[in-house]
Amino acid sequence: MSSSKQEESRSGHVADLKDRVAVVTGAGSGLGRSIGVGLAGVGAIAALLDIDAESVQQTVTIIEQQLPQSQTMAVICDVTSEGNVDESFEAVLKKWGRLDILVNAAGIAPPGPLVDLEAEAWRRAVEVNLTGYFLTAKAAARIMIKQGSGGSIINVSSKSGLEASRDNTAYNATKAGEIHMARGWAMELGQYGIRVNCVCPGNVFEGSNIWNPEYIKVCAAKYGIKPEEVIPYYVNKTALKRQIKGQDVADAVIFLCSDKARAITGQVLVVDAGQVMVR
Repeated sequence: MSSSKQEESRSGHVADLKDRVAVVTGAGSGLGRSIGVGLAGVGAIAALLDIDAESVQQTVTIIEQQLPQSQTMAVICDVTSEGNVDESFEAVLKKWGRLDILVNAAGIAPPGPLVDLEAEAWRRAVEVNLTGYFLTAKAAARIMIKQGSGGSIINVSSKSGLEASRDNTAYNATKAGEIHMARGWAMELGQYGIRVNCVCPGNVFEGSNIWNPEYIKVCAAKYGIKPEEVIPYYVNKTALKRQIKGQDVADAVIFLCSDKARAITGQVLVVDAGQVMVR
């Protein structure tokens, strides 16, 4: 393809989400950051939410450096606090006057065998991964219904929400719950033109707070391998034998938020290089 045709194609892609207002939670790192950058790259106005003020501001800086004409803002938000969530969405409305897209990407993954998992770690995972998704979706849905122009909600789940992984009780349960919540919301909100879908990534190591050195050590012990062998081990479990990048997941989110997916709701799009086959 010639450079002019590439530009033409890219411009058409940008037009898909141009000037649509998107909220992305967990945007200070990992998949949330990749998705925020990806949405801004196709013309969306990005409100980036995270509890970590410094990291979410870094995401804003990355977008501003790569895309000087973009519109974005950092919002400090604890997704487990209903008051904080409502205040955050009010700030978005005050600045841009509408909301078209919500991407739930904030999440934690306390590892360990069932017999060693502390109840507090379980409760925290439920609060962030389930209550957080519920509160932000509730706030977004109210706004979208009032606007009367539809919208798109994406829950970033995981392949572990489809096929459980060992020593991962809290993550397995909450990621499966995110999928089922989305399916219920799709049935409730379809009458308003609001589409709700899930993206289930495989193991994305790039920039991840979940795949920290301690978590990698736990995985290494689980499989009887060295920590430096963990990433190649997981990559080798995929059909494509390739490492999944944040941009791969961002591209899936962009598609589901675009008009090209206007007839898709209540579905799960798996981005895992062929590790889990959906049945």
